[in-house]
Amino acid sequence: MEMMATYEEIRALAVQLVHERYAGAVAAVIGGSFATGRQTASSDIDLLLLFDHVDAAWRNTIIYQGRTVELFVHDLATFRYFCRDVDAPGGKVPLAMMVVEGENIVAPGTQYDALRALAQATCAAGPPVLTTLQSRQRRYAITTALEDLVDSRHPAEAMAVACELYGMLADLHLRAAGRWSGSGKHLFRQLHAADATLAQQLDCAQRLVASDLAAGQHAYAQVAAAILAPAGGPLLEGYDLPAPAHWRRE
Repeated sequence: MEMMATYEEIRALAVQLVHERYAGAVAAVIGGSFATGRQTASSDIDLLLLFDHVDAAWRNTIIYQGRTVELFVHDLATFRYFCRDVDAPGGKVPLAMMVVEGENIVAPGTQYDALRALAQATCAAGPPVLTTLQSRQRRYAITTALEDLVDSRHPAEAMAVACELYGMLADLHLRAAGRWSGSGKHLFRQLHAADATLAQQLDCAQRLVASDLAAGQHAYAQVAAAILAPAGGPLLEGYDLPAPAHWRRE
């Protein structure tokens, strides 16, 4: 069985990696599971490297001394672009959160101060407010998925729908509350931080679909109704989505 590495061990390894291969970095931030104390024996190391200038931002996965390291390489301009133009419109800011939650292992300077200030401001600003169209799209997708789940008599199909529905419901609740969303385990963490009771209800509904389909269908219907109500409720009749006129091929 692989031994669980301590944060101090991971930090020392990251310091050595930066010293050997990325000595020009003006900041190196350990983020992810090791920064939040949620690491497992196989957790990779998320490491954001900041340089004075890069021709283009890039990411890379390497193996260093037997450890998987996920590298995210930026300068201030590319970091700002990714946070504001790539991540934020989708309601998720993983790079900014990595900096806010993480530790810089390079001697701090004005570049790191600017990086951290930008990350903090991004996180504090919250996600863009959902447009009317975005809200309607989410309500419609949830309503139709819930119908598929409630009508299902096939456990495997029901579980596939429930997995999709979980993400849509959690995302809508977070965005409607002005909170950043997430993906995978980060989605649950964001939801739990925002509303622990609802996170537990949604988790319970998901588990019930696997163990007692009828009970799971009922539980999902209840939690979906609670999440949809503030957003305007279920939506089927009256939903329309015209395609742009130029979407045609002669």
